[in-house]
Amino acid sequence: MRMFDHAEKSRDDALLAHIEEELRRTIRSADDDLQSVTAQLIRRAIDEVIDAPRTGRLTLDECEKTEKTYLGTKIEILFRQSIGQPKGQALDLSIAGIDVDIKHSIARSWMIPGEALGKVCLLINENERTARFNMGLIVCRAGNLTAGGNRDKKLQVSAVGMGNVRWLVADQPYPRNIWQEFDKALLQRIIAHRGGAARLAELFRNMLFRPIPRSAIPAVAPQLDPLKRVRANGGARDILKPEGIAVLWGSYDRHLIARLNLPPIFGDEFLSVRPRSDDELQLLRQAGHL
Repeated sequence: MRMFDHAEKSRDDALLAHIEEELRRTIRSADDDLQSVTAQLIRRAIDEVIDAPRTGRLTLDECEKTEKTYLGTKIEILFRQSIGQPKGQALDLSIAGIDVDIKHSIARSWMIPGEALGKVCLLINENERTARFNMGLIVCRAGNLTAGGNRDKKLQVSAVGMGNVRWLVADQPYPRNIWQEFDKALLQRIIAHRGGAARLAELFRNMLFRPIPRSAIPAVAPQLDPLKRVRANGGARDILKPEGIAVLWGSYDRHLIARLNLPPIFGDEFLSVRPRSDDELQLLRQAGHL
């Protein structure tokens, strides 16, 4: 396998630094960054593949092998959509006019197709049990890939190649699938309620101070607009207010969460809280949550 010369390595490093800068520039929101946006789209992609409201499944382990394979395509589509960039001429994504292939893996190994050789790949992988993910950029030169291919003539990122990845995110959290190793007795108690609002109230009541991703809501309230069962009149919030429990949403209550000295949550997560002091009670009342 041919190794890199210093000039080639320097060119690759400069190219990857340029693409990273352009990727980060695409995130225009003051409240989000590339890591946060990617973390949330991973959760959304996995939950859309699980499709709990229609299938009754709650974890990725319950999905068929072909569905898990499609997860990479789902992440590719959502990533391109989230950063507002088009498809490349030959590959998945165009960044500043440069074609970039998006490769996903549930494990920490990526297969590189022939059309991506010599091109830049954006590598993404996640682990549902730890709810942590990685994302990096690599130039798919021979020196970064294994010598042999599989039946589809795809090569794999080698140990040397892993050392040449420009990591944009390294072992960071994404919204956890709350149903992974969830208490089965509690789940039965939740779904025993007939209405979506009552089910969600039971969920929030028993998950105090634990982030709940927005995509988990339809799993227990599979209606046309399940989020209404949280925030509308008569929703879970109204049910829980008399109990002294407030339901906060990361997208709208970010500053309140910080003032309550709670760990930050993603924009697409809910957090049910009970005030721990008179000051916190006053803050929640001023915000209209209690």
